[in-house]
Amino acid sequence: MGESTRARRQAAWVAWLLAAWSLLAMGVATAAATGQRLAPLPALGLAADGVTVSGLSSGGYMAGQFHVGFSATLAGAAVLAGGPYGCSRGSVAGAMYNCSCPANPDALARLRNQIPGAGCAVLAPGALAVFADSALAANRAEIDDPAHLARQRVWLFSGGRDEVVRPALVDALEAFYRRQGVDPARLHREHVAEAAHGLPAPGAPVACSRTASPYLTRCPDPAAPGEEDAPGKLLAWLYSPVPGQPLQAPVPPRAAGLHRFSQQPYRQAGRFDGLDDSGWLYVPAACEAGQPAAASCRLHVVFHGCGQGQRASGPRGRPVGRQFVTGAGYNRWAEANRIVVLYPQVLASQPARPGDTYRLNPEGCWDFWGYTDPDESLAGAQRRFARASAPQMRAVKAMVEGLLRRP
Repeated sequence: MGESTRARRQAAWVAWLLAAWSLLAMGVATAAATGQRLAPLPALGLAADGVTVSGLSSGGYMAGQFHVGFSATLAGAAVLAGGPYGCSRGSVAGAMYNCSCPANPDALARLRNQIPGAGCAVLAPGALAVFADSALAANRAEIDDPAHLARQRVWLFSGGRDEVVRPALVDALEAFYRRQGVDPARLHREHVAEAAHGLPAPGAPVACSRTASPYLTRCPDPAAPGEEDAPGKLLAWLYSPVPGQPLQAPVPPRAAGLHRFSQQPYRQAGRFDGLDDSGWLYVPAACEAGQPAAASCRLHVVFHGCGQGQRASGPRGRPVGRQFVTGAGYNRWAEANRIVVLYPQVLASQPARPGDTYRLNPEGCWDFWGYTDPDESLAGAQRRFARASAPQMRAVKAMVEGLLRRP
């Protein structure tokens, strides 16, 4: 065999080997991305009386729904750019035109193709109050007693330049909590006049007055020098012995503290729920399984907004990935203050039939209008998405219970 022939064969063998390794690596990455071979959440034995929630945009609506649904077992909630319970009346048109307005012009155009109609407009405060109270009454048998809300701590955020979820909707949410008897001393409203639609965090990639992916914004603090730190402020309001007093100063989060877990064990077989196969969990060193202090660690659940899930499409079509999970700023406060942070994830989806609203969720939003229920309709007769038995509500509650369980 000539030297040139041997060299060509060796080169071909090396190329084949590299291609095989590349395919193997892609397979492993794909398995991780879809939640295959991932473990469920660990049983950490966390403090049962220290569970709180927060969320932005659709995640804000979901945080409010979860708060109402499970108020007996929660200690508080923070809602950023979210409106009142039951705002959508079980209608995608209500959700996208009256309770929010899609930040992505293409998404708005797609929705108008599905549901022709007028543009976005916030309804009068009185109408929003009627919707919230009607939803509360209709779901009363399948949510915790709303009287539990009166003892809760609540933190709300609005941006003066937010055209996606306008401040008037946060006004309506604040009024809802006041009607439920929340003590004014335990209810805080944060407003940043320059803020567009996003979660303000120090060093965030988006300018304060812009609405752009990944919806993490860099804003001035209206009450002090420096940048607005929404995660730090809301966690201090929810967890400090004196509401609003600072927690322990944040520290850099540990890479080993971030865990991907399988969401599959928490889902209902054969039921569409819009959940991704995997989610994320941040565990401070003091709260890892087997640590003596784990029983005193608290749990905070964070619901991402539309377009913020790990497989959402970000700038230039690239997946958002862990930008929200690692960039929102929760983890550095969590590490310093023994707070475990759960980041459940949802996926974008499209209906099986043109014109159908079942599974219509093109931007990967949490369900605040009924896309997980095949019996929902534009008439808005049903509000099952906001009940404790709704598939997303039930799944996240199961995740919480898994983390509270003793090892």
